[in-house]
Order: sequence, then structure tokens, then C-alpha cells
Amino acid sequence: MSLETVLILISIGIAAGILSGLFGVGGGIIIVPSLLGVYAFTHFDSPYIVHIAIATSLFTIIFTSLSSAHKHFGHGNVEWKAALYIGLSSAVTVFLFSKIAILLPGEILKQTFSVVLIIVALKMLFDKKGKHDDDAADKKPEVFKPWLCLGIGALSGAIAAFSGLGGGVFVIPLMHYLMKVPIKKAIGTSSAAILITAVAGVLSYFINSPAGANSIPYSFGMVDTLSALPIIAASIPFARVGVYLNRKTHHYLLTKLFAVFIIIVSLKLIFF
Repeated sequence: MSLETVLILISIGIAAGILSGLFGVGGGIIIVPSLLGVYAFTHFDSPYIVHIAIATSLFTIIFTSLSSAHKHFGHGNVEWKAALYIGLSSAVTVFLFSKIAILLPGEILKQTFSVVLIIVALKMLFDKKGKHDDDAADKKPEVFKPWLCLGIGALSGAIAAFSGLGGGVFVIPLMHYLMKVPIKKAIGTSSAAILITAVAGVLSYFINSPAGANSIPYSFGMVDTLSALPIIAASIPFARVGVYLNRKTHHYLLTKLFAVFIIIVSLKLIFF
């Protein structure tokens, strides 16, 4: 692996770490398309290239979300009971749906990933909530219902299996709108739940890895370990930077800019 490639992977880790801490999204939203770009840059090709990118993304998310959740917990923004219900439910569905995902052609996964991102981006772009208020202004009581957490977790697990996203892009708005959880606590809780989801996803991709899928040197199942290590090394400290920005920054403008970025990335995946 060249120095240039390592620096690119470190840059991916920095971006993924900041986004994980800031938005509670795990970082897969950056890692999967970026890894596909790295593989194109290094001329690596495989019929399982998208699957490898997804599995590697989930592997890095384990460490990024752990760093992020630990920092959010220190600020009192993790609801552990909800995180456990959501995480365990998502772990079951990500394990089951990963079996299906491995059987699908990479192009179908890429299209699915892109459509999911566009839907999320449009929701973020046109959502007016949070423009003039913050968490302190959200005075509605939180509604903790185990069945609701299980449903949210099941949905996020399916999304994680097919797209490599940690599921936070769905967990956070659902917790906020359905359970009345303040946005910053939803982000912190999502970071904790994503940790469980990512572990289950990696195990599933490892157990169900088809013959020839681990053609990369030093790979772990379908996880590209050599590419994952620089991303992890950078994402762990920068996840904590993201949490700091989460506490200090009003998210409205950042959310809109991030939504535009997601749409650009998604369109690139669909048409190029």
C-alpha cells in the first residue's frame, strides 16, 4: 500500500470520526463510497468489491462508535436502555439480512445504498425543525416503549446490512420524532446502539463470506483489514472532536450542507 493511499484512508477516518461524533451516524455514509473510490484508484477489482467496502465500513464503525459513545456518555447523552433494545434488535436483523445482501450483485447494493442516502438527505434538507430551537427548547416528555425501540432497531439493522450504514441516520430522527428524545441525546444513544449493530454485521459477513471473497491480503472474512486500520486510527480521536463540536455548534446549517454533500455522493454512485 502506497503512502498516498494511506494518507487518503487517514483522511477518510478523520471525516468519518467527526461525522460520527457530530451526527451519530457511525461514519459508513462516508466510508463506503470513499473505499469504492480508493479501490478504483488502486485498480483493485472483485465481484464482491461493494460487499468488501460494506463489511470494512462496519468493522471501522465498531471502533468509531465506541469512541463517540464513550464521549457522549460522559456528557449524559446516552439512554442505555433504549440503546440496548435498539442495538440488540438491529443486531438480529443485520445478521439475517447480511445473508441476503451477500447473494445480491454489487450493483444492486450500490443502487440501494444510493437511494437510501438520497431519501435521508432530502429529509435533512427540508426539515425545518431545529432552525430556531435547540435541545433545551424541546420540552416534550420522552416516551420509552420497548416495542418502539425494537422496531427502530430492526429497521436500522436491515439498512446496515444492505448499505454499510450504521443505521444512525434512521435511529436518530425516529427517536427524536416518535420517542420525543432531544436530538443530542438521540445522537449519543444512536452511537451506543450502532456499536452493537456493527459487531453483528461484521460477524455475519465473516460467517457468510463466500469462497474467493477474501482475496485481499490480511483480510478478515470480507473485511479489508489493511484499509481499515488507518481509518480506525484516525476516526477514534476525531470522533471525540465531533462530540465536542456537537456540544458547541448549532446544527441547522451544518445539517443542510451535509445533506447536499450526501446527494452529490449518491448521484455519483448511481451514474458513474
